[in-house]
Amino acid sequence: MATVLGESAVIPVPPGVRLIGSDLDGTLLLPDGSVGARTRAALDDLRDSELDLVIVTGRPPRWISPVVEMTGHRGIGIGANGAVVLDLADGHVTDVFALETDTALEVVDRLRRALPGVVFAVERARPGGRLSPTGGAGYAALDASLADATEFAIAEGYTPRWPIPHGTLIAPIDELVETGDVVKLLVRPPDDHGFDADTFLSAGAEAVAGLAEVTHSNPADRLLEIAAPGVSKATTLAFVAARDGIDHTGVITAGDAPNDLPMLEWAQTSYAVANAHPLVLDAATHILPASAEEGVGQLIEAALAAET
Repeated sequence: MATVLGESAVIPVPPGVRLIGSDLDGTLLLPDGSVGARTRAALDDLRDSELDLVIVTGRPPRWISPVVEMTGHRGIGIGANGAVVLDLADGHVTDVFALETDTALEVVDRLRRALPGVVFAVERARPGGRLSPTGGAGYAALDASLADATEFAIAEGYTPRWPIPHGTLIAPIDELVETGDVVKLLVRPPDDHGFDADTFLSAGAEAVAGLAEVTHSNPADRLLEIAAPGVSKATTLAFVAARDGIDHTGVITAGDAPNDLPMLEWAQTSYAVANAHPLVLDAATHILPASAEEGVGQLIEAALAAET
């Protein structure tokens, strides 16, 4: 059972930690998507330590560059739930774990048969592609500047949560998949679905069991996020850590949503923020103060203190 840590509690950090893997939205970031002053100060201190931070997010690469500016983090980023690795120091895509075309087409077919009326979009990424400068007036402006690194395209009937730039590709989902470079397949239910985020996830996961990885990152948004089989935040965090000779015993992780569960279960010690999904609260070793209280900032402080 997870240990609940209050505002004044000392956050336990195991010995030998070399890497912190943290989700962004709902975890490291404040509820409004900004970085708290305490967290920014902890991140600044982290840069001068022997500890490494890896940002591990469901965000596509096109939405990560503003976070680089806010956090000051110039290390490694993992995007699209593990499907993309980014070098944030010079802003380019280093590794991509894309869906095979035949697999993606089979996923689309199974979901159409099991959940009639579902609509689709795709996120693409290409190794070597560069991100935009860290500024940007908004997500639409960022999207328009990233064609060489990442792309968002939609099928008819798909309604994005955020505005999209003029010129966004709209085509039948089969054509979008066949173009390749798909790192995330996005699926929304029809208007008369009757699903909430969790029941939609259960139905989608059952439909494509054994074929692809299915998750969601927001209990308020009915959206399936589908990656290649065997690709998750955990597998790519392990891949990144192994390059520095680090295994799960040297890693702690923090998250808030179902897409964080694999990396929380993989790491030696895991932390859920108090505002996390019930499944995450159950899975984590410890429960931090909520993201609004900068629980991850407090965790970084504790990890730095344990290092000295």
